[in-house]
Amino acid sequence: MEELKKRILKDAEVGNGDIIRVDMFLNHCMDVELLDRVGKALAKRFKGDRITKVLTVESSGIAVACFTALYLGVPAIYAKKFQTGYIDPEVYTAEVHSFSMEKSYTIRVSKRYLDEDDRVLLVDDILASGQATLGLLEIVSKAGAEVAGVGVAIEKATKDGGSVLRRMGIRVESLEVVSHVEDGRIILAGED
Repeated sequence: MEELKKRILKDAEVGNGDIIRVDMFLNHCMDVELLDRVGKALAKRFKGDRITKVLTVESSGIAVACFTALYLGVPAIYAKKFQTGYIDPEVYTAEVHSFSMEKSYTIRVSKRYLDEDDRVLLVDDILASGQATLGLLEIVSKAGAEVAGVGVAIEKATKDGGSVLRRMGIRVESLEVVSHVEDGRIILAGED
């Protein structure tokens, strides 16, 4: 996606431990016009795959998931990281370790929103180690639902998340791929 590529190269920053910061346009201060086109591009890649729900983990993937769901014409669901009074007590859960946050947490989705009739597209802003996605896969499995695939705005090839998922036989669609970071510069696949 040319527009996303240009935005990554222009605005994304490299943080400690090669964390790619895109919070200035993708997940904190959101460029909603760009997010709209990201969602449309991901939805196009999965069009015709009988998707019934789009699922992500709070919080940075929510916007990408919402715009993707909009173009697929299905609900977007996000797995909550904290049990609150606003979530049904009957939930599917999975443990997830976040390398960027350096902690583990339990994600949860109400049993009211996923069941065996669902075909689920997992969506996120960035795919790195894949731990959040593996947690979502566990939740979908517990619900007896089917995973249609994984759609992400940016995949970090410097981490093994994408390759792990593909070895599991899961379809992974990435709009852009960071092949590596060199001297603090982000190098995208095909730009080497």
